Amino acid sequence: MTNTTDYAQRAVAYWAKSERAYAEGDPRYGDELAELAAQCEQWAHEDLTGVRSDVA
Repeated sequence: MTNTTDYAQRAVAYWAKSERAYAEGDPRYGDELAELAAQCEQWAHEDLTGVRSDVA
């Protein structure tokens, strides 16, 4: 068994929680979750392509 993180699945979960927070009237928490979702999407893309955004 490998110890990998499925960032794409995490992103989907964060987006869903973000939408729920907005719907419940908590835009600050929704924004925080949206930022986490976007970061997870970036990491998923990096894992898929092997290209890291922090490499100068």
